Amino acid sequence: MTALRHILRFFGITVPAILVGTLVLIMLADVIARNFLAMSILWSHDLAVILMAAVVWLGLSGAAMSGQMFGISLVVDRLPPRLADAARILADLLVMLIAAAVIRAAWAQISTARFTKFLALGWPKWIVAALLAFGMALIILERLLAIVERSREAGK
Repeated sequence: MTALRHILRFFGITVPAILVGTLVLIMLADVIARNFLAMSILWSHDLAVILMAAVVWLGLSGAAMSGQMFGISLVVDRLPPRLADAARILADLLVMLIAAAVIRAAWAQISTARFTKFLALGWPKWIVAALLAFGMALIILERLLAIVERSREAGK
Protein backbone atom coordinates (compact mmCIF):
# COMPACT_ATOMS: atom_id res chain seq x y z
CA MET A 1 0.00 0.00 0.00
CA THR A 2 2.82 2.41 0.80
CA ALA A 3 4.37 2.06 -2.67
CA LEU A 4 0.98 2.71 -4.26
CA ARG A 5 0.52 5.77 -2.03
CA HIS A 6 3.92 7.08 -3.18
CA ILE A 7 2.93 6.62 -6.82
CA LEU A 8 -0.36 8.44 -6.23
CA ARG A 9 1.43 11.29 -4.44
CA PHE A 10 3.92 11.57 -7.28
CA PHE A 11 1.24 11.86 -9.98
CA GLY A 12 -1.22 13.85 -7.85
CA ILE A 13 1.09 16.30 -6.08
CA THR A 14 4.65 16.29 -7.46
CA VAL A 15 3.84 16.21 -11.18
CA PRO A 16 1.25 19.02 -10.99
CA ALA A 17 3.71 21.17 -9.00
CA ILE A 18 6.41 20.63 -11.64
CA LEU A 19 3.91 21.39 -14.41
CA VAL A 20 2.85 24.66 -12.75
CA GLY A 21 6.51 25.71 -12.57
CA THR A 22 6.98 24.82 -16.22
CA LEU A 23 3.82 26.72 -17.16
CA VAL A 24 5.04 29.84 -15.32
CA LEU A 25 8.44 29.68 -17.05
CA ILE A 26 6.91 29.26 -20.51
CA MET A 27 4.48 32.14 -20.00
CA LEU A 28 7.27 34.33 -18.57
CA ALA A 29 9.42 33.59 -21.61
CA ASP A 30 6.50 34.45 -23.91
CA VAL A 31 5.84 37.76 -22.14
CA ILE A 32 9.52 38.68 -22.28
CA ALA A 33 9.66 37.76 -25.98
CA ARG A 34 6.58 39.88 -26.72
CA ASN A 35 7.85 42.90 -24.80
CA PHE A 36 11.51 42.90 -25.77
CA LEU A 37 11.58 41.13 -29.14
CA ALA A 38 8.14 42.20 -30.42
CA MET A 39 7.25 38.58 -31.21
CA SER A 40 5.44 35.79 -29.41
CA ILE A 41 6.56 32.22 -28.93
CA LEU A 42 4.18 30.47 -31.33
CA TRP A 43 3.64 27.27 -29.37
CA SER A 44 3.39 28.83 -25.89
CA HIS A 45 -0.40 29.14 -25.87
CA ASP A 46 -1.01 25.56 -26.99
CA LEU A 47 1.48 24.19 -24.50
CA ALA A 48 -0.04 26.33 -21.74
CA VAL A 49 -3.46 24.79 -22.47
CA ILE A 50 -2.06 21.27 -22.18
CA LEU A 51 -0.05 22.05 -19.05
CA MET A 52 -2.98 23.74 -17.31
CA ALA A 53 -5.27 20.83 -18.13
CA ALA A 54 -2.69 18.39 -16.77
CA VAL A 55 -2.28 20.44 -13.59
CA VAL A 56 -6.04 20.47 -12.98
CA TRP A 57 -6.81 16.87 -13.90
CA LEU A 58 -3.85 15.37 -12.03
CA GLY A 59 -4.12 17.86 -9.18
CA LEU A 60 -7.66 16.70 -8.41
CA SER A 61 -6.30 13.39 -7.17
CA GLY A 62 -3.78 15.25 -5.03
CA ALA A 63 -6.59 17.33 -3.56
CA ALA A 64 -8.57 14.18 -2.80
CA MET A 65 -5.50 12.65 -1.13
CA SER A 66 -5.01 15.73 1.02
CA GLY A 67 -8.62 15.72 2.23
CA GLN A 68 -9.44 18.88 0.29
CA MET A 69 -12.75 17.73 -1.14
CA PHE A 70 -14.46 20.68 0.52
CA GLY A 71 -18.10 19.94 -0.23
CA ILE A 72 -17.85 16.39 1.07
CA SER A 73 -15.84 17.33 4.15
CA LEU A 74 -18.23 20.15 5.03
CA VAL A 75 -21.19 17.77 5.21
CA VAL A 76 -19.50 14.64 6.59
CA ASP A 77 -17.53 16.40 9.34
CA ARG A 78 -20.77 17.75 10.84
CA LEU A 79 -22.37 14.32 11.18
CA PRO A 80 -22.20 12.12 14.29
CA PRO A 81 -19.27 9.64 14.11
CA ARG A 82 -21.45 6.63 13.30
CA LEU A 83 -23.19 8.40 10.42
CA ALA A 84 -19.95 10.05 9.27
CA ASP A 85 -18.34 6.70 8.48
CA ALA A 86 -21.28 5.58 6.34
CA ALA A 87 -21.49 9.00 4.69
CA ARG A 88 -17.76 8.92 3.85
CA ILE A 89 -18.11 5.54 2.17
CA LEU A 90 -21.19 6.73 0.28
CA ALA A 91 -19.37 9.92 -0.77
CA ASP A 92 -16.35 7.89 -1.90
CA LEU A 93 -18.58 5.60 -3.96
CA LEU A 94 -20.35 8.58 -5.54
CA VAL A 95 -17.02 10.25 -6.36
CA MET A 96 -15.81 7.02 -7.96
CA LEU A 97 -19.05 6.72 -9.95
CA ILE A 98 -18.72 10.31 -11.18
CA ALA A 99 -15.05 9.75 -12.06
CA ALA A 100 -15.98 6.62 -14.01
CA ALA A 101 -18.61 8.59 -15.95
CA VAL A 102 -16.01 11.27 -16.73
CA ILE A 103 -13.59 8.56 -17.94
CA ARG A 104 -16.34 7.28 -20.24
CA ALA A 105 -16.91 10.80 -21.61
CA ALA A 106 -13.16 11.33 -22.04
CA TRP A 107 -12.95 8.05 -23.94
CA ALA A 108 -15.73 9.24 -26.26
CA GLN A 109 -13.78 12.46 -26.83
CA ILE A 110 -10.61 10.51 -27.56
CA SER A 111 -12.37 8.30 -30.09
CA THR A 112 -13.95 11.24 -31.94
CA ALA A 113 -11.09 13.77 -31.81
CA ARG A 114 -8.20 11.64 -32.96
CA PHE A 115 -7.60 13.63 -36.14
CA THR A 116 -7.74 17.20 -34.82
CA LYS A 117 -4.50 18.82 -33.70
CA PHE A 118 -3.22 21.78 -31.71
CA LEU A 119 -2.17 24.31 -34.33
CA ALA A 120 1.37 25.25 -33.31
CA LEU A 121 2.38 21.98 -31.65
CA GLY A 122 0.85 19.59 -34.15
CA TRP A 123 -0.07 17.29 -31.25
CA PRO A 124 -3.42 15.51 -31.29
CA LYS A 125 -6.10 17.20 -29.18
CA TRP A 126 -7.11 13.95 -27.53
CA ILE A 127 -4.08 14.33 -25.25
CA VAL A 128 -6.16 16.62 -22.99
CA ALA A 129 -8.96 14.03 -22.78
CA ALA A 130 -6.41 11.30 -22.03
CA LEU A 131 -5.02 13.43 -19.18
CA LEU A 132 -8.56 13.81 -17.87
CA ALA A 133 -9.17 10.06 -17.98
CA PHE A 134 -5.84 9.38 -16.25
CA GLY A 135 -6.60 11.93 -13.53
CA MET A 136 -10.03 10.40 -12.91
CA ALA A 137 -8.49 6.92 -12.73
CA LEU A 138 -6.10 8.25 -10.08
CA ILE A 139 -9.07 9.58 -8.11
CA ILE A 140 -10.82 6.20 -8.27
CA LEU A 141 -7.67 4.43 -7.10
CA GLU A 142 -7.11 6.98 -4.32
CA ARG A 143 -10.70 6.69 -3.05
CA LEU A 144 -10.46 2.87 -3.09
CA LEU A 145 -7.27 3.08 -1.04
CA ALA A 146 -8.94 5.49 1.39
CA ILE A 147 -11.83 3.07 1.91
CA VAL A 148 -9.45 0.14 2.51
CA GLU A 149 -7.29 2.17 4.92
CA ARG A 150 -10.32 3.39 6.89
CA SER A 151 -11.74 -0.12 7.13
CA ARG A 152 -8.37 -1.44 8.38
CA GLU A 153 -8.24 1.30 11.02
CA ALA A 154 -11.79 0.52 12.12
CA GLY A 155 -10.90 -3.18 12.40
CA LYS A 156 -8.01 -2.52 14.80
